Amino acid sequence: MSQNERVRPQPPRFAGQPLDTGGAEEFGAVRSRADRLLQAADDAIARALSNDSERFLQATRQSGGQ
Repeated sequence: MSQNERVRPQPPRFAGQPLDTGGAEEFGAVRSRADRLLQAADDAIARALSNDSERFLQATRQSGGQ
């Protein structure tokens, strides 16, 4: 019997309670925090790149599925 033919036991299914996803207010707060995190990351990248680095990245940007 090959490895592909062996029968493997199925892992047990989760039988717990459904997750509480919170309300729209909590979702808005999470989205706001995520937006601030992304903005902070963009700012940090912009500060880390010199003008030459930025020019290099723009010149080597791929387009059209290259």
